[in-house]
Amino acid sequence: MSDNNNQNTYIEEDEITLKELILKLQEFYREVVSHWKLVILITVPFVLFFLFRAFTTPATYPASLTFMVNEDEGGGIGGAMAILSQFGFGGGGGGGKYNLEKILQLSKTRKIVQSALFNKTTINDNHDYIANHLIDLYDYHEAWEESEIGLKNFKFTHVEIDRFNLTENAALKTLHSKVIGGENVEGIFSTGINEEAGIMNFKVNSESPDFSISLVNNLYNHLDTFYTEKTIEKQQSTYDLVREKVDSIQNELNAKEGRLAKLKDSSRNIYTNTDNLRESRLGRDVQVLSIMYGEALKNLEIADFSLKNKTPFIQLIDAPIPPINPIGESKLKAIILGGFLGGFLAIGFIIGRKIFRDAMSEK
Repeated sequence: MSDNNNQNTYIEEDEITLKELILKLQEFYREVVSHWKLVILITVPFVLFFLFRAFTTPATYPASLTFMVNEDEGGGIGGAMAILSQFGFGGGGGGGKYNLEKILQLSKTRKIVQSALFNKTTINDNHDYIANHLIDLYDYHEAWEESEIGLKNFKFTHVEIDRFNLTENAALKTLHSKVIGGENVEGIFSTGINEEAGIMNFKVNSESPDFSISLVNNLYNHLDTFYTEKTIEKQQSTYDLVREKVDSIQNELNAKEGRLAKLKDSSRNIYTNTDNLRESRLGRDVQVLSIMYGEALKNLEIADFSLKNKTPFIQLIDAPIPPINPIGESKLKAIILGGFLGGFLAIGFIIGRKIFRDAMSEK
């Protein structure tokens, strides 16, 4: 019987606590409503601030480019590559898959970015390096006004990077950070990948549509060239050596055949023992060189096959084309964000003030 009484007591205490909570919430609600002017007074400045920022933030122009890389290294010719490997011309390892993430990371290296920055393009009737257009676009001269290393009014005048001085290197590092992002710097260049489809994308989002298009195209072109050259570097070297050997044998064979023909023409079918000996030797040399030339041509075909099989095929899918729709700060989003933040702080201030007053009055 006592247990039932205790249980009823707990239920009554719970009900009282819930009732007090509801009454307290109603009290807070009435407090906020009674001071609605204060809520508006605190909220309006936040709304105006976010609206001002939305109106004054420059619009940006995102230029997107998509591409893909063939991942089947010599697909369907594995048997042929097995034969080639016996001659030392195998296509190389890698499991037949290109590392797509490596390609995207490579695109953000200083090697690729600086190559793109030092191409020239025309923007607003001004033909100059993309790097100098970037300096003008984001008013770096104003930021460099107090520079102690000569960056004030700086512009790039040459592309011999290995000859850059301290000032030029500092400017290049700043622009590289602006492109890919860095500490306290939001990059204008981003990459992405659809792993299922193997399709990669580049995007440059700047304050100029022409600049965005030019930079994203140049980044892609330099990545394509650099990645292809480095992927086939070993096979290209082998092909060049074999090609050089073929040309050398062919030149020697042509020379020997020419000498043999002249000997036959000059003798007029009257041969001395010396002429017979020379003709025999030249004929033997021509025969040996012909065999060597045939073998060299065979090796050249194998080297050429290996080179073509190893060469990655980077296929451009969609390139950016003008016009590009600008992206600006949403005015509606600014109003909602400012209203939410200002209203939250206003309500918090009013409720906090009431709690403080109630606590002080109880004393």
